[in-house]
Amino acid sequence: MLANTPSRQVKSVRTSIELINRLQALGGATPAQLTEELDLSKSSVHNHLATLEMEGYVVNDDGIYRLGLRFLTHGAAAKSMAGIEGPIGRTLDAVADELSQPTWWVTEEAGRGYFIESAVSEDRSNVYGSVGKRSYLHTHALGKAILAMASDEYVQQVVDHHGLPEQTRQTTTDIETLRAELETIRDRGYAVSEGEAVLGVLSVGAGFHDAGGRRHAIGVFGHARNFAGNRAANIGERLADIVRDLERDLQDGGA
Repeated sequence: MLANTPSRQVKSVRTSIELINRLQALGGATPAQLTEELDLSKSSVHNHLATLEMEGYVVNDDGIYRLGLRFLTHGAAAKSMAGIEGPIGRTLDAVADELSQPTWWVTEEAGRGYFIESAVSEDRSNVYGSVGKRSYLHTHALGKAILAMASDEYVQQVVDHHGLPEQTRQTTTDIETLRAELETIRDRGYAVSEGEAVLGVLSVGAGFHDAGGRRHAIGVFGHARNFAGNRAANIGERLADIVRDLERDLQDGGA
């Protein structure tokens, strides 16, 4: 479900969230940098940083502020609330070993994709994604596989709310083109996307529901040169079989 924009917002909360987002994007920053980045007064930045530091959400390393580890508590709690990480984690490991490609579990929340967990075979390394990454669903195969499970009305709501931002010159930015792609994905059971999130990176994904009806996808990301011939289609067909079994297990309680 997409969040409604409230008619009244707490400005100080929004400021703290913006500050946290900038700290994450910058990998750490001084108060002076944040003052310039956010166009705030020095006193406002210092007050927000002091409050966040007191609660453990930021840490001051000799004048450089970074995110605190307390965020891990919230992230781990949010992940565990789904109650499905065990079965999906085992599936990720099996897929990564079988396909010899970095494998990700992505879930949808409020019309955006979140990278929850990955598995990488010993002879590979991740080429895209990081745990906690938030993405636009239309920019990679796993996101498109998730959208393909939703109704046309919900897809339109997502597009109206988030738009179809261009990540690369290959990104689908037209709603009618996206609708046609989603119809193809529904017919064949998997999605393929090349160069839409990052040029040179190809992804293949298949979607599934958990017992509560939430939409997820499992898929692989790799360099496009590694998917010659029918390899992407073969991987897609295999992923479609795997998520059907996984969905059945989740419906039965994750045994």
